[in-house]
Amino acid sequence: MKFNRRHFLGTLASSAAAAITAPFLRPAKYARLQASVPLVDMHVHLFGVLEKNGCWLSKTQSEHWTHPFFMKLLGLDGQEDQDEVYVQRLVAMLRGSSLNRCVLQAWDGRVDGHGKVDREATTTLLVPNDYMFRIVRRYPDLFIPCASINPYRVDALDELARCAELGARMVKIHPPTMDVDPNKLPLKDFYRLCQARRVLVMVHTGNEHGADIVGLHNCDPIKLRLALDEGCTVIAAHAGTGQFYDRERHFASFVKLIERYPNLYCDNSVMAAMLRWRNVPEMLAHAGVLERMVHGGDFPFPPNGLAYWNRLPPRLTARLAEEKNLFERDVQLKLALGIPQSVFERGARLLGLA
Repeated sequence: MKFNRRHFLGTLASSAAAAITAPFLRPAKYARLQASVPLVDMHVHLFGVLEKNGCWLSKTQSEHWTHPFFMKLLGLDGQEDQDEVYVQRLVAMLRGSSLNRCVLQAWDGRVDGHGKVDREATTTLLVPNDYMFRIVRRYPDLFIPCASINPYRVDALDELARCAELGARMVKIHPPTMDVDPNKLPLKDFYRLCQARRVLVMVHTGNEHGADIVGLHNCDPIKLRLALDEGCTVIAAHAGTGQFYDRERHFASFVKLIERYPNLYCDNSVMAAMLRWRNVPEMLAHAGVLERMVHGGDFPFPPNGLAYWNRLPPRLTARLAEEKNLFERDVQLKLALGIPQSVFERGARLLGLA
């Protein structure tokens, strides 16, 4: 832990230094992406709390430390229609960034013993697919629909077919909040339908600190084998990584799996967050990982260049610290750390946009 502590203290010191010196440094120039395909952020969350939109926020999540942080970060405090303000913040940042589009994700909940979505058991939030599709229809040039379906739902296959018919290009499963084992045999029919309808499957892997969870027992990428064996194109969100102090680390499982499954990918979402400074260098050090990586930001979770104070030029560190556009800050930070342009282009190819 000595190295970890030193890096953490260095991050705090660099934060203070950046705040003091930023006004006196000449702005660093950003790298410019010039791609022949759309540049897509594959991991963006739609947020909602209002009943009129079918959304719901649990008391547990509203008391989680992340909630007031995001309210302040996005200027949602005191807003009468927080759902609409969130959408407008998201649209403005995406249009002001180097990216062209993003995959917009709904958020499903836990289910009861009858396979029905259960608010009482759901300790995070609910952002229904219908609300997500409504927002996508308003901004079809920006958003690509990603359904969120708990595969334990009694109507999971019907909902998947309905969402695919409405244009969903991806489905998201979040084992630690949905309380789902993605490797459970009854899910085989769900994955077969994903493969038949060419719907990408994104599954959260690795540690989770932004929401209340049931545990991490289903977060190892090894749990993706059933979907992979059924021929699905699977994206392991976060590649099994975590924060620097997490004892359980599953990145090694992902590295082993890509040797066996050509249909397995990962995203680099939330890799540039303050406490995840180990992840990008670790991923860059493994041959073959970059060839399976797509770009994901995990908006609204903010990237933080100060965590990489020992890898970035001071002028760029200062500019990133002042950058208000979370999409652009994430893109520029990852480019500076050595993520190649091909990673930013790969998502469009998986989605059939190129």
